Amino acid sequence: MGRTLRHRKRIGKRLARSALSDELKDLFKWLKMKVINHNLRPTMFHDTGRGLMTKRPIYPGDIIIAIPKPFLITMDTVLKSEVGSLLKRSHLKLNLQQAMTIFLIIESEKQEESVWWPYIKVLPETFDTPAFWKPSDLCLFSKNLYKKIFAALKDLQTFYDEIILFLSSCKEIKITFNEFRWAWYCINSRSIYYDCDSSPYIADTNKNIALAPFLDLLNHSTTAEVEAAFNKNNNCFEIKTYNSFRKYDQVFISYGAHSNTHLLMEYGFILPDNPHDVYELDYDEIVRVAQNLNLQYIDRKKRIIEENNINRFVLFPNF
Repeated sequence: MGRTLRHRKRIGKRLARSALSDELKDLFKWLKMKVINHNLRPTMFHDTGRGLMTKRPIYPGDIIIAIPKPFLITMDTVLKSEVGSLLKRSHLKLNLQQAMTIFLIIESEKQEESVWWPYIKVLPETFDTPAFWKPSDLCLFSKNLYKKIFAALKDLQTFYDEIILFLSSCKEIKITFNEFRWAWYCINSRSIYYDCDSSPYIADTNKNIALAPFLDLLNHSTTAEVEAAFNKNNNCFEIKTYNSFRKYDQVFISYGAHSNTHLLMEYGFILPDNPHDVYELDYDEIVRVAQNLNLQYIDRKKRIIEENNINRFVLFPNF
């Protein structure tokens, strides 16, 4: 989804606004008659970048946005496309994010010929997640975080290799790792939870996702309280807020109660005053410090932990 509150200088009591790009104007025009809530307008804010501004006051309990199902990119969207034809012919199964990644790349190559082009052309060209960082920069992280990033990068390569294997019989579609990485993080950072039925052509893992044009311009705040769900009565994905916003305020949602480690790896940002942040301590480091301090019975305690397979993942709240 959109960028979050950054640690930048606040200008004035309310967020300053600047002119929209042509791409955002086109997106707004494309969705204006489809999105239920014309009071939100794409805006550039000094401290967050792109976001959505309200043109009227919003009160707790209001539906701030509703996207009709035909304008969500879901499993059904993918299965009805040429990617779906490939999935139905193949003996290999991809998860939905892999299939949606292929879909997004193919649609982006169509440009104006794709019905999704007004949305795709406003997607970021790159991301601030560690997957886009230089290897030399990754070495600056702590041991624990580096291990997590390394594991995530290994999984990313595996997902890509599975896609290449899946496409090996299709000479018309060639996907580079950079194209894959871009599309993967477009989905990873912007997808919503969307419950869908199982399909014989898609692996069940990570299948409940969708992309929601316009909605993903909403930025994250730890103080935001929202309820998001698909409303079967009006066939729309809705977000209800429990916060108040004044006219011309930026409207925020919550991506979840995530630590800075999670936010960095999944979305590419951190929050300086994140109430959900934690310190992660490595078990081996704790044992080493205890031994250096000559604490009593450390070997016995270590043996009990190992014999009983006690969780060694230690977290402390960052107050």
